[in-house]
Amino acid sequence: MSQEDPHADLPTLDQVLTRKTFPPVCLYNFYIIMRDRLKMEEVLDFYLDLQHHELLWKRYVKAMHRSGHLSEGDLADGFQSPRVLSRLSHSSLSSPRPKETDYISYKTPILSSSIHDGIHMEKPAPNREDLVKSAQKLLLKYLVPSASKELTQLPMELKTALCRELEKPDPRDDPLLFLEAKEYLFEYMQKHAYPKFLRLKVWGNITLYQQLGRLVLGLVFLLGALSTSLCLIFLGYAQWGNRFWILLPFWVGILNILIFLTGLDPIWVLLFNKSETTTFKFNSIKQPQVKRILISRSIWLLCCSILIAVICTIIFCAIPPHKLRK
Repeated sequence: MSQEDPHADLPTLDQVLTRKTFPPVCLYNFYIIMRDRLKMEEVLDFYLDLQHHELLWKRYVKAMHRSGHLSEGDLADGFQSPRVLSRLSHSSLSSPRPKETDYISYKTPILSSSIHDGIHMEKPAPNREDLVKSAQKLLLKYLVPSASKELTQLPMELKTALCRELEKPDPRDDPLLFLEAKEYLFEYMQKHAYPKFLRLKVWGNITLYQQLGRLVLGLVFLLGALSTSLCLIFLGYAQWGNRFWILLPFWVGILNILIFLTGLDPIWVLLFNKSETTTFKFNSIKQPQVKRILISRSIWLLCCSILIAVICTIIFCAIPPHKLRK
């Protein structure tokens, strides 16, 4: 029988993109990794802007349903079904801005988490002009050559096809137009970005600059430990006794070298339950599966650092004293 994968319950990319996960494997941290470590934030920006466009379309369809332009049967196959697209096509429907009765109520994210949970704000449902502007924004920001965030990851033929559709006199604005690009970029992130994100946030908790700083700190402490050990030997200090104090700089140096190599600071995990987002800015570790993995790895890392430091200390303490004479 094949053994069950102990990490099979880790969050999926889809859960991260739909904001169903907690720090450190949340959408905020995924964006930081895409921007700072992988240098491909335009992929995630496009995907999130496309999600916003889909939300506009969904709100628009609901407004048209409330105004009587669409029936329950039209919506039976979903908001992006061919029947809905046909009924809402530019040729069959010219939709003015919805009237006051079409306004929708929603809670802002800030208010929903504050003491004013009961406060609602009114926001007008989008009309077709809003959808066209949103689609054109996607075109100008990501798809045309030399765009501010041009998607070099998309195949050229796919970008050309999208540009051709969006540059027509009567351009499409439904989310179905972008479906192929959305699926392609999802698979691209799944293959090239998400495994690296998991490696950095599930098996580690510090940033690249923090790792480099720990390398320097570790080397300084190791140099200090070796220098002190040799000084004690050549000054004639007896074996063991005072020499055993070099355990402390050895341990600090070896621990920081291991932190550099693994990207994991066990002290931050075990004592403070923290994961670094950007340099010296932290999230609390709230995702249960990730917390379990980080705690087990932190204990293992601490034990390894202590063991190596004790071995180095014993070696230098066992060397007989050899006092230098003038």
